Amino acid sequence: MAKNVDVFGFDELEKAFKRCEKRYPNEADAFLMAQGQAVNKRVKALTPVKTKKLRNSWRLKKVKTYKSGKVRVVREQSTAPHAHLIELGHNVVSGGRTRERGRKLNSVQQIERGIKTGGYVDGEHMIEKSITEAQAKFESDAKKLLDSIITDVQL
Repeated sequence: MAKNVDVFGFDELEKAFKRCEKRYPNEADAFLMAQGQAVNKRVKALTPVKTKKLRNSWRLKKVKTYKSGKVRVVREQSTAPHAHLIELGHNVVSGGRTRERGRKLNSVQQIERGIKTGGYVDGEHMIEKSITEAQAKFESDAKKLLDSIITDVQL
């Protein structure tokens, strides 16, 4: 036969954990949005300005939950079709298209059509730099968030 053992204070501890569990999603979403807004501001500051279309195209998406509520993600994206070229770099091509029907033309075909490659432009890596800067601050801010949530647990 099993004996019933009463552990003093366990019920209060369980209630405190449930309060923390209810509070966590809202606090985590607000924290991620704040971090995302900081990254968004930094990305806009690092974006090179020619016509301001790229700088004004950066958007921060709402927090999304993946894998049955275990992973929360906030996304930074651009509506400009050339954003990836500025971020990662690209070849400078003049004289026509380097692709036909989804396939890349080889160098002989490009020469036949008068297409010239004029070099390579290095990427600005504005998102990469912004995220690297934000990661340094993220851990300390996450610890502060956790501490504020845990203050409810104190009995």
